[in-house]
Amino acid sequence: MKNGRRLGVDFGDVRVGVAMSDSSGLLASPLLTINNDSVDRVVKAMVNLIEENEIVTVYLGLPIHLSGGEGSASNKVREFALILQESLPARVILRLIDERLTTAQAEREAMSAGKKVNKENIDQLAAVVILENALHAERIHGDWAGKPVLEV
Repeated sequence: MKNGRRLGVDFGDVRVGVAMSDSSGLLASPLLTINNDSVDRVVKAMVNLIEENEIVTVYLGLPIHLSGGEGSASNKVREFALILQESLPARVILRLIDERLTTAQAEREAMSAGKKVNKENIDQLAAVVILENALHAERIHGDWAGKPVLEV
């Protein structure tokens, strides 16, 4: 597993939750929520975060139905991924990762820990789950976890 910070991203029509790992890739923490009033604004905010924190990999949650199929939400994430990919430095890897049930898992974990769950933090907590899943996959499979954006 290579050294460097990673981002987990829960992309939504209204808000984008972002989580970040430590430089060793062991811990994932909620970072911020970006209002999605414009894809350009979200991309600029993401690029700034990536540059400021020397991010090596971005894991973008891909909403997949329990049946394994994809819908309109998946298409929106794929479109956003392609736009974001064009703006990223060449050194940054962007991967799509299955985000099935991450919001429900984030809500359960927060409630069991006695934390309040609201619109402002649920997207960040879902991004933490996405990132934790990706970090776990990295530890098991090496640097690969998820599909590269351009391969989808």
